[in-house]
Amino acid sequence: MRLLKSAMAAAVLSSAALVNALPATAADVTLKLAHVAPPTSTFQVAAESYAKHLRDLSGNTMDLEIVPGGALGSLPELWAQLRAGSLDMHLIDIGAMIAMKEARHFFVVFAPYLFRDQPHWRSFVASDVFAEMMTQAETNVGFKYLGYLKDRPPRALSTKGKAVRTPADLAGMKIRTPLVPAITNTFKAWGANPTPVKASELYTALQTGLVDGQDNGIVDVVAAGYAEVQDYFTPINYLHSGIGVWMSGAKWNSLSEQQQGWALKAAELTFAEQLPGYDKEVADAFAAAKAKGVEIVDADIEAFRKASRPVVDGLDGKAWTAGLYDKINGM
Repeated sequence: MRLLKSAMAAAVLSSAALVNALPATAADVTLKLAHVAPPTSTFQVAAESYAKHLRDLSGNTMDLEIVPGGALGSLPELWAQLRAGSLDMHLIDIGAMIAMKEARHFFVVFAPYLFRDQPHWRSFVASDVFAEMMTQAETNVGFKYLGYLKDRPPRALSTKGKAVRTPADLAGMKIRTPLVPAITNTFKAWGANPTPVKASELYTALQTGLVDGQDNGIVDVVAAGYAEVQDYFTPINYLHSGIGVWMSGAKWNSLSEQQQGWALKAAELTFAEQLPGYDKEVADAFAAAKAKGVEIVDADIEAFRKASRPVVDGLDGKAWTAGLYDKINGM
């Protein structure tokens, strides 16, 4: 009996040692997702929410490795990597697709005052018009659009040293804007001097006075720390947008039908989770900006809209299909 008990005890200890020696269960598929925004941005919030839902849906058999801040390359470089299949997933503003010539028809979403408000933007993303535009891009480029993840607050304007209430106030001011013709042309029409600066260098550019202001929404202004180096915020709200997520065609085709379903469903759940908190997120950001000493300036929206309309008319039929702006604007 003593020998039997000793043998049993040894077996238990041996089994325990074997279990402890086994590696922790890992995901069957780990997807690398990259974006260019800072790790404190709304992009990162959306990425982490998507990763959580993907793990939950797949029973931890699928996971994400998130690489923020442009660590894997610039926006065009990330799109190129996605097309080549060397990057699994890319998360970015929907309009950023224009970095690829095959998706240039999305230029229209950068046209000033295309959308009345964020619900109008959401209705566009859910429309047949958007679906047709995205299908065209998917076919031409060879990636898979997984879905819409999160609203972004409307692009507005923050400045240092001078409050901006009308386009006339922008005369000669150096404003950092994305290198998008519809945006740079709009700021020129308002009298500003659009100045390109990398997102990773924008804080320093604002701090040192290389530029006088920039055009992100209030949430990103606070999250990126710009409120610390800006004096005024003018909610001109000239662009509405949101964050989408894409997968390389090669990676998509390598997944099972069930895994593809999880990837799509995770996007739906992410948006459903993020939507209820959007208004509070924006309100909290405004409160935080005020607490840092940023003055919220009342803007003459109609003056900005009127001054930008020639830009729309000049691009209609050139940067996008003739009549598309008015079709979406009238939704």
